[in-house]
Amino acid sequence: MGIEGKPITVTKCGTCGGGLEDSSLCGLARAGLDAKEVPRSNRAYEVGQNIYFEGDQCEGVYCLKKGLIAIRKTDVNGNSAVVRLVQPGEAFGHRSFLANEKHAGTAEVLLDAKLCFIPKSNLEHLLAQSPDTAIRFTRRVARDLREIEELYLITTTQPVRKRLAHLLLGLRTRYSNHDDNSDEINLELPLSRQELAAAIGTRPETIARTIKKLEEDGLALFKGRLVTIPSITLLKEDLDSDE
Repeated sequence: MGIEGKPITVTKCGTCGGGLEDSSLCGLARAGLDAKEVPRSNRAYEVGQNIYFEGDQCEGVYCLKKGLIAIRKTDVNGNSAVVRLVQPGEAFGHRSFLANEKHAGTAEVLLDAKLCFIPKSNLEHLLAQSPDTAIRFTRRVARDLREIEELYLITTTQPVRKRLAHLLLGLRTRYSNHDDNSDEINLELPLSRQELAAAIGTRPETIARTIKKLEEDGLALFKGRLVTIPSITLLKEDLDSDE
């Protein structure tokens, strides 16, 4: 498989989610618009590049076809935290577009990325022409905000062990060989230990101690970027426990 994650095929806007929950742009497909009818451009970025910075003007909306993007926010003290990981099939930059505001976070490339970019003026025209698209778009943004709130709550109130478990469970769809008939999965992480630490708002040495504890408890085994989770059920129970 490799750390790029499971491949996706894009034939229409909105289909690159590979059958997952609708992205913000899925309404374009539902409205019967082929990809060629959607004014857009294809862009490629390398690891470490920034697609936009916090405070930049919103120029349009992006949909990720390949790679991994981290949306980071920085506080007044200069501390950075990942508020969202964008995976293939998901759109980003759409909250700022709808609010007509500057970007509230920085979009950083964690894995070499290929994406579609729809300019602001073109998307405004499409939404005006298709009420169905506008409704789906707005609903998706509302779901994104809920997910960000949940992630913020986990990052600020939960111990590192629960934050790491939550992240592992969130990455399993794209980066594991999960078989519905088995409770065990092998997950190939798209992030380094340092990136894992940044993604959950902690330090690399704390991640190392947490990984050791998870291994001692038999909940996960780490070998480089390969993670074996013997039982998804037990890891979920640990995440939901009061300890």
